[in-house]
Amino acid sequence: MVQPRPLSGKLNTQLPWARAFFVPARPTSSEIQSYLLGQLLNSPVATLMGSFCSLVVLVAALLRSGSPIFELFLFIEIVVSSGRIVEWKTRGQRWRNTSDDTVDVSWSVMLTVAWCTLQGAIAFTIMSGSDPVLQVLSATLVMAMIGPICARNYAAPRFAALLLLLCDLPFVAGAVLAKEPLLSLIVLLTPPFLFGAYQIIRTYHDAMLETLFAQEQNRHLAMHDSLTGIFNRQGMDDQLGRFRPQADRTMAIVSLDLDGFKAVNDTYGHGAGDLVLMQVANLISSQVGAADIVGRVGGDEFMIVVPDCDATAVKALGRGLVQAISRERFILESGTTVRVGASAGYACFPQDASTTLELRLRADQALYDAKDSGKSMCCRFNVDDLTVDEMQKSLRCAYP
Repeated sequence: MVQPRPLSGKLNTQLPWARAFFVPARPTSSEIQSYLLGQLLNSPVATLMGSFCSLVVLVAALLRSGSPIFELFLFIEIVVSSGRIVEWKTRGQRWRNTSDDTVDVSWSVMLTVAWCTLQGAIAFTIMSGSDPVLQVLSATLVMAMIGPICARNYAAPRFAALLLLLCDLPFVAGAVLAKEPLLSLIVLLTPPFLFGAYQIIRTYHDAMLETLFAQEQNRHLAMHDSLTGIFNRQGMDDQLGRFRPQADRTMAIVSLDLDGFKAVNDTYGHGAGDLVLMQVANLISSQVGAADIVGRVGGDEFMIVVPDCDATAVKALGRGLVQAISRERFILESGTTVRVGASAGYACFPQDASTTLELRLRADQALYDAKDSGKSMCCRFNVDDLTVDEMQKSLRCAYP
């Protein structure tokens, strides 16, 4: 059964020279780099077909020459091919049994390098000999490997180029040492051949990067508020969806709403209101921690997700935001300054809720309590404020 294509990959090595082979042609995000590494695991059947072709050539070479070197090559080919199959199956089983979409490509990479090195050694041995039949078979095998190498490894151009050199340069060296002088013409053919193959690799690589950049940009636009640049409602939903409730992990949500913002819109216009929202978003972002997540989930409503926190720290954050916004003078385009207030409510996981959805609803409830209590306040969710219907709704959220 063919393993589904992994979404992303990782390379478990700290060696700079090794990692340099997998650097994309242009600067990219870590998500795109992981995706590119994952593409190196594509088309496992093609690798098996390459091993089959190599075995055919080795058997033919052994039958025609009887040389022990081809017995050794045949043994190594079987070992490396078996290792690739075992790695493929083991990785596939591990991938299916875990929720982590990031898979380790290290063993696959090492086995690929070993296999291409072996093909180079086989090609050198055959081409430096004097059997024209085996030389034709070897040349055919090397040419047949170029396509799969380009197609399977174009996500890492430098690595693909390394594989091409491992296969082709020993083939060329063997041709130079052959008894037939005209075979040395292969030296002249090699540079344009390798250049053309690398151009194919770069063309596919650049096309993939353009597609990934476009997807990343579209995702950013879909997840972020176009006015303030922070997360929008959909983006916050996505971030909350990544949180996995655990008994030993805490999280809080602070819901914040501006007081008096409508008066700014009515007096100075919506353009002025947009300027205020942008400055409020910047102010909130400057007040929260590096791990906190800030979003605008409504017209003048903001949400802050605070992971790995305690209730005292969240309370201090909520009150600090209310005070900072209330004290700030926001500058309009005309130079006029305006002031708005803020109210906030928060709820903590796991004390106040058992799911992220319930946590969000209860932070909103706490915000309503703050506004009902006179605004410019920060309140924590209080279970005593829930009506019977709200408690039933909360239970349905907690236990769908």
